[in-house]
Order: sequence, then C-alpha cells, then structure tokens
Amino acid sequence: MAAEWDRFVSCSRQPSFLFKRAYMDYHADRFADYSLVARRRGSIMAVLPAERDGKRNIVTSHRGLTYGGWITPQRHFNAATMLSVFERAIEFMRRDNAESLIYTPIPYIYTVQPAEEDRYALFCLGARQTGCGLSSAIRLHSPAPLNESTRQATTLARRNGVEVAESVEWSVFWQMLTVCLAERHDVKPTHSLEEMLLLRERFPENIRLFMAYAGGCPEAGAVVYVTPQVVHTQYMATTPKGRAIKALALLIRVLAERFAPTHHYLDFGVSTENSGRTLNRGLLLQKSGQGGLGVACPVFELGI
Repeated sequence: MAAEWDRFVSCSRQPSFLFKRAYMDYHADRFADYSLVARRRGSIMAVLPAERDGKRNIVTSHRGLTYGGWITPQRHFNAATMLSVFERAIEFMRRDNAESLIYTPIPYIYTVQPAEEDRYALFCLGARQTGCGLSSAIRLHSPAPLNESTRQATTLARRNGVEVAESVEWSVFWQMLTVCLAERHDVKPTHSLEEMLLLRERFPENIRLFMAYAGGCPEAGAVVYVTPQVVHTQYMATTPKGRAIKALALLIRVLAERFAPTHHYLDFGVSTENSGRTLNRGLLLQKSGQGGLGVACPVFELGI
C-alpha cells in the first residue's frame, strides 16, 4: 500500500514527508508498525502512523516521528466523520486486545488547513491529557522582535566574518554535532550519520544542511527538515569558537530570511522533558531570544 498511502499523504491537510513510507520505514527494525487506514467505499479517508507496544498492549502515535495523529483529506471530512473514524478504530484495536491509545496530535503549524477535529473527538471519547511539550516557532511573515542579546550576537558574528551557506559536508557536521551533544548534554544524535545520509538521499529537497563558516572553517551548522508550511531545525551544533563568535545566531537569522518568502514558520522544537513537566529554561530563553513563541504539543491517552 506504500504508493497509495503516499499519494493520500501528499494531498492531505498534513502533507509532511515524515509520513511517507520511505521515511517511516527506515527504522522498521526498531518499531512494530501498527499504522491504521480508514476507508469509505474503498477509498482512503484517513491514515494514522502508529506502532504497537506488545508488552503493554498499547498503541501509540509512531514514536519514530516528531509528531503524528490522524492524517485527513482537505475535502469532505468533518468532526462527525472524525468521530466515526475514531470509533471504528477503537473497535478494531479492542478486537486486537489493545488496552489504550497514546495519541500525539499534529501541531497546527504543520497543517495546510485547520485540522483539529481529532482533538475534539478525543474530548468526546473521554481521553485524558497525559503530557504537553512546548515547541518554539518564529512566524516568518510577521516575526516577533529579537531581544537585544540576539541582535548583538548577530552583529558580532557579521563583524567576525561569519558567512552562511547550504552545505554537503555531512560528515563534518556530524562530527561537530556528536562532540557538541556529548560535551553539553552527554547524549548522542538520534540518527546515525548513515541513517541521515539514507534519508537525505530519499528526500533531498526536504532534508538539508546549512553551515556557518569563519575564515573558511565550519563553526556552526543546522540540519533542517523542510515541509510545506514549516522549516524545522532537526539538529543544531557549534564548535567552541563558533559559540564565541555567535555563528549559530547568524545562521538562524539567515535561515529565517531565506525561507520567509516560501514558508510560514521556523520551528526550533521542544524545550521540555519528562512529558513536558520539566522546562529547560535556558534552552527556551535561547529560542525566545530569536523570536520563537510557544506551540503546545499535547499528548492524550484514550482507553480502549
């Protein structure tokens, strides 16, 4: 069904490449795929990227993706239809001995049309909210003002001769990223370099690398995921020198200026941990300093 699934996603209200099978299936060895398809008179009317935790008999929005709820068409689909889809899905999962559904709606900034019928259906069906991440995004057409610290950092970067360009130096950036994450957070990148290069090969227009150079040397970089509405910074990293000369601040400003004519938002991702209960205030301050404002990312649990 891959081709049929992908055609539906491309014409949906949530047409992100993350929901294409070539992205979802690259890590099929890690997740027990339990994606659902709702049909009416033979035609797809909605799809749900999902997985099954067999040990706990729980179905979840696919954890290999940044977000993901029901993907819905742009026409002939309303809240009554969404309720019917949820009800049939619950019946299906109940017959399959699932006990609950952990559901992560798609943030509104990623939809090309309003698409929050699923949140209403969850309320009607008695779902409870179990978490809420907080992302930060810049509205590129009318951005919030930068704070003084960010303006000074951008000016300093330009004075230090920092230049930003799209790059193909993936191995260079991955080394920078690996060192940066290990030193500052004691973690590794979610993707290996080999995985990212595979995904980049499959989606060259959607997965892109931008680097900030000083004197010809890379001092900061960002991997961005490009969807119809949003440019998302999947990874960002700097060298110690890059931090000193504020290379990343300028890189972000250049990204915002570059994509403003074609996209609505630049999304920095969440600044929360522990299902949203822990707020990383330092990380949030960096993002808000660039003009990033809050986008809630709730998680719901629905008993089956």
